[in-house]
Amino acid sequence: MRTTSRIIASVAMLAASPVAAQDKAVQALVDRFEDARTRFDPVALAATLAPDYEEISPVGTVDPRAAVLGFYAPAARRPAPAMTADDTVVRAGGDMALVTRRQSFMLPGGITRSIRVRYVARRAGGRWQLLSAQYTPIPPAPAR
Repeated sequence: MRTTSRIIASVAMLAASPVAAQDKAVQALVDRFEDARTRFDPVALAATLAPDYEEISPVGTVDPRAAVLGFYAPAARRPAPAMTADDTVVRAGGDMALVTRRQSFMLPGGITRSIRVRYVARRAGGRWQLLSAQYTPIPPAPAR
């Protein structure tokens, strides 16, 4: 009975490992994207974006890949608060994946705000790239 349980556990781990590896690869892609945005590095940013990438900003504009790359050109760099990410969920299947997470930042005066970000990634030619991102502001909790 113990041998059967060990075999089942081993098979389950082997079956789960490609999924875990896929999830990690997609999460690493999102982390590279966010790092490139923070550093205003258009070359690194371009490497994370599919040719048909588009983004929906927190104010609702739909920006194509070229506009996003232009927004993060080094000459356009401006001070921005540091962001932290948590509450990350990766759902990958086949050559498509969704990543949802909350990003938070502190405004002057110690006020914290958060946005929910949904990334859509696609694997083509064995390589993951972002197809889309949407940023949705999370309203602050009501004052008590």
